[in-house]
Amino acid sequence: MLQNLIKKWWFKWLVLGLAVRVILMPITLHQDLWGHSSVAYFFSEKGILNPYEYLSNLSPDHPLVKNIGVSDVFIYPPLAYFTLGVFRILVKPFTDPGFVPFIWSNLASVYSFPGFNWHLFLYKFPYLFFDVGLAFLLSSLFSEGNKKKLVFILWMLNPVTLYTTFMIGQLDLLPTFFTVLSLVLAKKGKFAWSMISLGVGGSYKIFPLLFVPVAAFVFGKNFKEKVMYLLVGVAPFILVTLPYITSLAYREMVLFSPKNQKMLFMNLPVSGAEGIFTFVFILTLIYFYSYYTKKVINLGVYFLTILLLIFSVTHYHPQWFLWVTPFLFWELSESNFKHGILVLTLFLAWLAITLFFETSLTIGLFSPLNASLRDLRNLPGLSEVLSRYTDVFRLKSLIRSVFAAASLFYIYRLYKLRGVVK
Repeated sequence: MLQNLIKKWWFKWLVLGLAVRVILMPITLHQDLWGHSSVAYFFSEKGILNPYEYLSNLSPDHPLVKNIGVSDVFIYPPLAYFTLGVFRILVKPFTDPGFVPFIWSNLASVYSFPGFNWHLFLYKFPYLFFDVGLAFLLSSLFSEGNKKKLVFILWMLNPVTLYTTFMIGQLDLLPTFFTVLSLVLAKKGKFAWSMISLGVGGSYKIFPLLFVPVAAFVFGKNFKEKVMYLLVGVAPFILVTLPYITSLAYREMVLFSPKNQKMLFMNLPVSGAEGIFTFVFILTLIYFYSYYTKKVINLGVYFLTILLLIFSVTHYHPQWFLWVTPFLFWELSESNFKHGILVLTLFLAWLAITLFFETSLTIGLFSPLNASLRDLRNLPGLSEVLSRYTDVFRLKSLIRSVFAAASLFYIYRLYKLRGVVK
């Protein structure tokens, strides 16, 4: 059996990609991992099903509240924490139950905990299954052997996944997996399941819910079908959210979290107190277009359009770029790198923006390897260094402008190739 696996075209790329991930997992750390690990701990060790109320009722003297905080840390929908809790149960036999409580009280000296690197590895380990699964999902979107191979290699070796998932330890891979699964199911004609997959993805992070209307309008042949698919798409999110909707803590931490409203920061003033939200304005145009157009537009193009819109008008966090990465690779493979320069521009702009963030998201990630990287106060970031010579905010604005321009032209090209624009 092993010999048959070795002969598969994807085997060596899978092994190479996994090797890089396995190396990075125990030697990189971002503090966000402690928040995820804490909620998973409450689920697996204490059976807490409503972490929001539990966290909001903790004493101000609780070490978690004092040293890590609550209000801006635990901001994800319940399915995200249930999944992390199940992950925690799976690796529980191989971990020390005292590790997470130790973190709360000894944040600065957590590196001294016995088996510290092993715990880092185990807490990121479950993501490997979704990561590899996503590589095969992308590959399944193509029938041509060279394109299947290309998109698989791009995914297994791409730096965004390595950075976001296996260095920072963020959970953005989970909703991204379900958005790609939705595209695969749509290709197979399983439209209802495709909508459900978007709803499940939106139950991890909100962004897949933005795809629900366009998917419903593409799938539905008439008004009744479009509405039906809309309801199917939002049903998983509603079912997961409903038990918590009466919780004030849940509404404040998740539904109305400031991070969920970042897309509303850019607006065109129409009075001293009112304005037109740029993101909502353009997104609504996309929705109307997808509803009324008679042209057949690939669902992946709609997804890519909405994601590029998000990143063009939003002060996004570096790990969010993982959302769009599989769709960029899908389009590159489909078009034989016809838009390679545009995609390269987007990636370089993302990298530049990422380097301008605090050092905890750059060189500080390697703190498990080097004690000098553990006190971030002694690590001036790129923004601090360049601010001595130039206006950093102007420089970052220039980079974001280039990103937005590349995105707009990319979208134009995608629709032009499909005969939508002349």
